[in-house]
Amino acid sequence: MNSKIIIIGAGGHAESVFNVAISAGYEVLVFIDDKKAGETLFDKRVIQESQNFSLDQDTFLAIGVGDNFSREQIVAKYIQKFSLEKFPYLIHSSSNIGAEARIGYGTVIMPNVSVGPKSNVETFCILNTHSSIDHECKISDYASIAPGVHTGGNVSVGVRSAISIGASVKQGVSIGNDSVVGASSLVLHDVPDRVVSFGIPSTTIRSRNQDDTYLS
Repeated sequence: MNSKIIIIGAGGHAESVFNVAISAGYEVLVFIDDKKAGETLFDKRVIQESQNFSLDQDTFLAIGVGDNFSREQIVAKYIQKFSLEKFPYLIHSSSNIGAEARIGYGTVIMPNVSVGPKSNVETFCILNTHSSIDHECKISDYASIAPGVHTGGNVSVGVRSAISIGASVKQGVSIGNDSVVGASSLVLHDVPDRVVSFGIPSTTIRSRNQDDTYLS
């Protein structure tokens, strides 16, 4: 593959996206991040954002921002100029994608991830290192699955929701939109929209707004 890619963002998550992009055969050209413009990352320049740049046929974009709500806002801005086809999914070569699984535009799948057969991972999701979703799961747009998360089959994760490090989700459970499951939680029952759920077993501990920060 001779394709090139530009990564939007230059923080820790962008470093992981760089790793996946290289594994997937892309040449990373630059990072875009106003706060870090003028620096370098992996010997690549970090430049300021510009709405005036264009992409040739073989150059693509990736979002290197881990916060789900923020990632959606960035996509909304760039999609005004560039089509979805300019945001390929990126899958690390060590990951396993099951038969008839579907992966959406802009989704990034980190090393040693397992996606079960007939699962549907929608657009601009993040599946982090050593996570596993079983058969026929649905991971909705802009959702994120943290390192070491495991789900049973037929699990549904809502739009912009986040399952934190090491959590386990029982088969058939649905997690609503804009919710966060805390680290190392055991989710045995459905989780509603816009809540933080935590514990063994996981219970709702408070409500949240879709733009509340959950990454620090």
